[in-house]
Amino acid sequence: MFVGRTLYLMGMAFVFFSVVVMIMVPFSNGGGGITLPIFALLNGFIAMGVGDIVIDLNYRKKVEKMNKE
Repeated sequence: MFVGRTLYLMGMAFVFFSVVVMIMVPFSNGGGGITLPIFALLNGFIAMGVGDIVIDLNYRKKVEKMNKE
C-alpha cells in the first residue's frame, strides 16, 4: 500500500510542477524548451496510473482475504 500511495503522490507532484513550468516557459526570456515539461507531465500521469492500479490491487486482495475467512 505504501508503494502505491508513494507513486500516486510523486505522480501528482510531477504533474503539478510540470504544469507550473509549462505556464512559466512562455514568460521567460531564455526561451526554454517545453519538451521536458511535457515528458514530465506524461511521466507523472503514468506514475499516478500505476499507483492507482497498485492501490486497487492491494484493496481487492484485502477484500478477497476477508471474504475467505
